[in-house]
Amino acid sequence: MFIYQILFHKADWPASEMESFLHDADFFVRSLRSNGQLVSLNEVFLFQENTVWLHVQCLKKDSLDERYNSDYVNQWTSILMERYEVTVSYKYVGEHLVSVPTADIESSSSLILYWGGASPIRSGDSFAPIPLYNFPYTHTVHRNYEDINSWSRSYEEIDGLWFRGSMGEKKFHNYLSDIGSPLTMQGRDICGRLEQLTGKPSYYYLFNYDSRKMEQSCPSCGGHWQLESKLLEKFDLKCDHCRLVSEKVKD
Repeated sequence: MFIYQILFHKADWPASEMESFLHDADFFVRSLRSNGQLVSLNEVFLFQENTVWLHVQCLKKDSLDERYNSDYVNQWTSILMERYEVTVSYKYVGEHLVSVPTADIESSSSLILYWGGASPIRSGDSFAPIPLYNFPYTHTVHRNYEDINSWSRSYEEIDGLWFRGSMGEKKFHNYLSDIGSPLTMQGRDICGRLEQLTGKPSYYYLFNYDSRKMEQSCPSCGGHWQLESKLLEKFDLKCDHCRLVSEKVKD
């Protein structure tokens, strides 16, 4: 990963507009994050020498290139520049101590939708994350990736509730592992759009924590899906017909 400063410079900052500016600047940062150009969370805005700035983390060194901007990123850039008369710039700081290898669409023979990490879309060849901004827009009406981001946020929240086990563990486990749950259906719909847009077989990761029964046959079509050897040293189960991957129960 790569670390940048985002800088908002202005010769004079009236105290009366700072709260409003920080509110709008936060939406600008969110637009970068939802486009996959940022992978860091909970950034802190700092003020020094007529410049508001913050440190952010990017998956690739060129993630903040203008060519990757979504309509929303460009819209919020214009709002900040016109409403507050600031200049917006990026300053490269250096490479993160923790290296995160990435993949690209062209060299990937397949894709996997998998919650967590720097991107919810992984290469089916290396399991490395692929930045969202490399993909055609999956939410075509508004030209963004809100369907993927919405699914990812829901998965994170449900997984957290299941893991803590204090609010009806089985219900949340079912959301993650049932083939017919709203979360699973939403994810599989996304995989269908990814495959249509990229031409790459796109698989949904179906969570399996304790079901030996699910190991026996694909929960969607009932076909054989046990692999002779692990895929990507992680997945034991794969159905090419239904575009599903999963794991066996850990002993």
